[in-house]
Amino acid sequence: MRKRLLSLYPEPWRERYGEEMAALLDETPPSIAAILDLLRGALSAHLRPLAPAAPATRARGTIAHVLGCFIVFCVAGSGFAKTTENDDDTEHVHRLLGISHSFILVAAVIAAGALALAAAPLAIASLAHARRTREPNLMRLIATPPAAIGMFAGSVGLLVLWLNAHHHRAGAGGWLLLGLCALCAAAGGFACWAAPRAIMRRIDIPRSAFAMSVPAMALVALCMAVIALATAVFLVGIIADAPHVGAAGNGPGQLVDVTASIAIQLAVMLALSAVAACSAARGLRSLRAL
Repeated sequence: MRKRLLSLYPEPWRERYGEEMAALLDETPPSIAAILDLLRGALSAHLRPLAPAAPATRARGTIAHVLGCFIVFCVAGSGFAKTTENDDDTEHVHRLLGISHSFILVAAVIAAGALALAAAPLAIASLAHARRTREPNLMRLIATPPAAIGMFAGSVGLLVLWLNAHHHRAGAGGWLLLGLCALCAAAGGFACWAAPRAIMRRIDIPRSAFAMSVPAMALVALCMAVIALATAVFLVGIIADAPHVGAAGNGPGQLVDVTASIAIQLAVMLALSAVAACSAARGLRSLRAL
């Protein structure tokens, strides 16, 4: 597991120190402290790179980073959707609430389309390479994201069947299935980020693929920013015009109210949007040098 964490380091760092670090890990007993040191070192290596990365490396990094941000962003977005799913009346309290909610839906649809557009040339290149070389590891990497998504969908299906059979009362079994859904969601999100990242390092990606994928991922980052800003407008509208809705309990055990829940989701959205925007800008600049 610790050697897998080395893949989190920038490519120039791995080329210079990867083998030496892997040998050192073989001689070091595993521990939580060692894992935390590896994670802290990966963050430091990204913040203070050894040297400017090659244009293709920066382009691959943009795709991976924006994709990773978008996956976590979707978790926050689904939380927002769940928080507001029973509050349709709030859209009639003030016109701005309905407008901001519409902006969120439209931007989410555009982001999904842009993500599909970004994935298409990379998927074609990876499938062509796998068919030509018949590399077992590459074929497993290609199959990993669909399998992870299938596991998550299966866990959600089991939860829905359980709730329907028990008249929407969770009970002990329902909470266990909810935990399974959370684990499958986390594993699926990681797989959908890590597998494409590993695939891009294994194959030669033509410039034409980057020319389509990087701008499409930049559009995804833009849609994330629009959704975050629309969520901020929605939150202001809730506070100003629907305080009774904002004061309602929300989340497991009703531990926080709707206002606090949306504020937490908004903070996550803004942070991820900023990271995605910076990475997208770097990727667009790298296209000129490819």
